[in-house]
Amino acid sequence: MSATIALACLLLVGEQSTKADPADLAQRIDERLQVRFDSEQVLPAERAADDEFLRRLSLDLIGRIPTPKEVQSFLADSSIAKRELLIDQLLGSKKHACHFARVWRALLMPESEVEPQLRYFEPGLEAWLQERRQDNVGFDGIVRELLTVPIVGPNEQPQVVLRDLRRPNPLAFIAAKNADPAKIASASTRLFLGLRLECAQCHNHPFDNWSQEQFWNQAAFFAGIERRGRGPFAPLVEVTTRRTIALMDSDQIVSPAFLDQSQPRPTDNGPARAELARWITAPENPYFARAITNRVWSQLFGTGIVEPVDDIRDSNAPSHPELLRELSESFAAADFDVALIYRALCRTAAYQRTSRQSDPSQSRAELFAKMPVRPLSGEQFFDSLALAVAYESTADRSPGEPERDPVRQAVLGLFAGASGGGNPQTSVAQALALMNGDVTDGAIRPKSGARLQQIINEFPESSERQIEVLYLSTLSRLPTQEETQTLIDFNGLGDKTSRQQNMGDIFWMLLNSAEFCWNH
Repeated sequence: MSATIALACLLLVGEQSTKADPADLAQRIDERLQVRFDSEQVLPAERAADDEFLRRLSLDLIGRIPTPKEVQSFLADSSIAKRELLIDQLLGSKKHACHFARVWRALLMPESEVEPQLRYFEPGLEAWLQERRQDNVGFDGIVRELLTVPIVGPNEQPQVVLRDLRRPNPLAFIAAKNADPAKIASASTRLFLGLRLECAQCHNHPFDNWSQEQFWNQAAFFAGIERRGRGPFAPLVEVTTRRTIALMDSDQIVSPAFLDQSQPRPTDNGPARAELARWITAPENPYFARAITNRVWSQLFGTGIVEPVDDIRDSNAPSHPELLRELSESFAAADFDVALIYRALCRTAAYQRTSRQSDPSQSRAELFAKMPVRPLSGEQFFDSLALAVAYESTADRSPGEPERDPVRQAVLGLFAGASGGGNPQTSVAQALALMNGDVTDGAIRPKSGARLQQIINEFPESSERQIEVLYLSTLSRLPTQEETQTLIDFNGLGDKTSRQQNMGDIFWMLLNSAEFCWNH
């Protein structure tokens, strides 16, 4: 073996040895939570049953409930390690990459919720995110590529934003913010550093130590970007030599400077934003790893270790500072492998606890003594509903293609996005749509409901089996004996036609139950 190869092997071993084992990391997380339980006399909830765990994990990692077949297969599996194997299986699937892309597209481009034109950018951004997740690109690499996406110079052919909407492209992040340096800087610090710096845009930050000048120092990294023309599809160009910007309503000019008061390296070529991307994603950056791990924690536990997740400051302390530090250090040491964090968190006893409260001490969400009940995002809800009722879109969507299904669009329009990166918002309109909307109305009619027809035809003489499959299709569990008997008694009334309609009523009841509409 040559000296070069030997050195390379040693370096590789050294790199691998710094990455935490997911099982070990999960155990350390639980140990740190237990310290808090002991000190505050908290009795944590019991371990969730397999069906509860399967439903939660499916919603969190692939964005939909499991199929009846998936539920039956998981419940029948007697292997001790089946939960760990399922976590690995889902994280390695294309469905997870698709769900990851949708979650982060919504965070990166919230403007599309209120500006319909911007929705044309969504397919390309989602496709790009999905590709990066499937290729297991480190989160630092994703952020660097996002912030340094090539933009042509002023003397080159102007770059029309996203000529091909299907092509994977991260440019939408900048284009959706009107190529405005202040907006790009605000979004970058909020998303990737967990800091609400925009409060310092007009004056010094009222609750933290950030000054107005520091805000515009960040905007100066993007000072060279400009949009030529009006509207979101106007061409973008970048003057890389322009590296200063004026403070709002002031003649004061500032240059790029990092938030830790260090200075970017002098460069003759290339955009200044490349230096910001390098600083943000550096392993020694005190903000980046903490912000991303806290956000992933919030996605899985409903509450961040720092809450709100994008408001990390001295006066808003983490609930478990040692735990957040350990997660952040493990994330950075693993080359910002986000799969490690997902894998470790899903393995914890904390994640696998039931949402059923059995002791008053479990009521404080920030202690993570039980799994909270969480609202579904619009996409989680529609994809779960479509699966439950066997809805087939006439314009099925795949990443890289614009959304064309009006039914899906109508449902998604009822769901506001996550406020500040937290949980999605629920509304009366959502409840009414589920009770009376076209998808539900068609699904519960024996002559038009695909799932209902399938169940009735497959088990024409067994109300018990029909009820069982309806439960598996909606609540991802088998009915209890009491539920089965109650519904058999209800369905036994009347002739064949009446019994089929009764089964439609049962389907409606299950679809409108809180157990179906929430992640628990």
